[in-house]
Amino acid sequence: MNYIPLLLLLLSCRTIEKNTPNPLKNTKWEHKVAEGCISYIDFETDSTYEDYDCEMSYPFSGKYQRKNDTVYLIEIDLATDLPGEKREVIKGRSKYLLSGELLQYISWEEFENKKWQTATLPPQKILYKKLNKK
Repeated sequence: MNYIPLLLLLLSCRTIEKNTPNPLKNTKWEHKVAEGCISYIDFETDSTYEDYDCEMSYPFSGKYQRKNDTVYLIEIDLATDLPGEKREVIKGRSKYLLSGELLQYISWEEFENKKWQTATLPPQKILYKKLNKK
């Protein structure tokens, strides 16, 4: 069987995927938790993000990856809270579903013993809405 047409098709799909603009780059998404409490995710152009949790008053950060309509926020933080700590480690990852102007939180997984642990599902539907360009 001649595999050349199949190989060309796969290569062209890969090229299209690489050349497709990333809809997350340089965007900000918000989720209203309660009156006066708004969480947000700020995506940068270099595949980094800041995920501000208004309930904890704490910004998480790390790298993000997009695979089709699924977005992974890989949290990178200091290994410990001890003074002088400079070593960074992967703490976990959040999974989101991208649908146009909405980003739905799906689950959280911890990274322990060099592997992803069971996903924790949210108790309710959490949606982030895309804001106009920053």
